[in-house]
Amino acid sequence: MRFSKGVFSTLAMLSLTTSLGVLDANASTKSTTPMLGFRYDKQAANYQDLSSSDYYKDVWNNATASWKKAGFTWTKANTAKTTVSSYDGSSDMTLAGYNSVSYNKSTGEITSSKVRINRAVFEKYNYTKAERTYVAEHELGHALGLGHNNADSVSVMNPANRYYTIQACDINGMKARYSTTKSFDSVPNNPGEIITVTEYLHVQPKVTKLTTSYNSQSHALTVKGRAIGTDRLTLTYKGKKVKSAPVKSGQFKLTQSFKGYGTFQLKNGRKVLTTIQPQQYATPKVKVISAERTTKGIRYTFAGPRAATLKIAQNGRTIKTLKTTGTTTKVFISNAQIKNSTRGLTVTQRVANKKTSQIVQLPPLKANIKQVTNF
Repeated sequence: MRFSKGVFSTLAMLSLTTSLGVLDANASTKSTTPMLGFRYDKQAANYQDLSSSDYYKDVWNNATASWKKAGFTWTKANTAKTTVSSYDGSSDMTLAGYNSVSYNKSTGEITSSKVRINRAVFEKYNYTKAERTYVAEHELGHALGLGHNNADSVSVMNPANRYYTIQACDINGMKARYSTTKSFDSVPNNPGEIITVTEYLHVQPKVTKLTTSYNSQSHALTVKGRAIGTDRLTLTYKGKKVKSAPVKSGQFKLTQSFKGYGTFQLKNGRKVLTTIQPQQYATPKVKVISAERTTKGIRYTFAGPRAATLKIAQNGRTIKTLKTTGTTTKVFISNAQIKNSTRGLTVTQRVANKKTSQIVQLPPLKANIKQVTNF
């Protein structure tokens, strides 16, 4: 649901731009949630609940009760300048809610306030009842005069809040907003002084239940999981876009062939939602615990995962392959296998659904020399 640009003053546009711009920031929680330019005359206000379902009436009852516990008293009334309700915002699934406030720019007195939360977003992205209540608390926070806290903040006024109820920083902001008393009755309203500001709560894109698997035949990585707050994801490899795919019914799956051991990222537009490091899709490197050369050959002790395929090669030629049964594996390589030379020896390992590990170079050894590595 969108509003006509005509209802926004320059001040309103600046306020909206500021509130949206913090979404890409990465800052800690402000100890006092910022204030907006409007308020009620005292730390209390009436509201009219326009909800048609008992479910959402309960959501608003819980949200107003939370604010009452925090120190701001919302009282339900048959008529009030502040109205609350849910709406079907399926035309814009990036918004979890909004608060549209009209106020006198000279005095800061609120003349009307429309507080709404988006049922369509809640249903599509599986918000719990508690999370819907947190969104309602967020919008009521705007209604009483609070702005957004920082992105990634632990605050009900997080600009993409879903997971937090009212925090100490929000109570600090509310107290700061109402630290003085005001009597709006002594200042008559001038219609020319009334402006409207709308604050939006954007859905926070998020990836959950992420799994990765690697196909050694096609040399391709498959990434799948669940996503909320977005209809399309982009996969990058070493910083370059390699694939884009839609999110259907909250699920996604991308498969991409590649070379090397670079880092993948899943992005929503320019925002990185998750990073996939090589250790998530590749088998870890072999750890060489000890290596000893005798007159007959070399004895190695390797550390690594169970059920891995261990491969020892010399100058690119495989000389021994075996399956590991424990976390340590002892291997003997005869002089005949290495043609009596310990140069050019390497070892790799691979477990199911993972890429083969990066190559570990084995040091050349002289006869009757043992090397031991402690981890």
